[in-house]
Amino acid sequence: MIRNVARILGIIVAVLAVAGFFVEGEHLFGLMNVDLTLDIVRVVLAVALLVVGFGRVPLSAVRAVIAIGGALYVVMGLLAFADPTMFGLLPTGFTGFDIGFHLVVGIGSLIVAFVPAKREQPATTARR
Repeated sequence: MIRNVARILGIIVAVLAVAGFFVEGEHLFGLMNVDLTLDIVRVVLAVALLVVGFGRVPLSAVRAVIAIGGALYVVMGLLAFADPTMFGLLPTGFTGFDIGFHLVVGIGSLIVAFVPAKREQPATTARR
């Protein structure tokens, strides 16, 4: 399941990053910030998520990337309360939707990363 989360989140972040490269200087659909700095962060995060989501890597690597991405999103969402332009890094500034999106996705990612997965019990052999 955690690999599927990395895949889905990676695809969503990648779509936002690519769309952002074509809509510079304004908000995507009037809702989301797409400044170049944020788009570059999204590309790096999307690549990392897609590599661990689709690659043959240990589950600990998948958890680490999801946790780092989640922490990054939470920090960005919280910093946007202090300054929507992230202290000048994002000229068009975060919207309320951006803040909510980053906090919800970030907290959700942290929960997924740190909640232990159910492990299947190995099949028991019949005793004679």
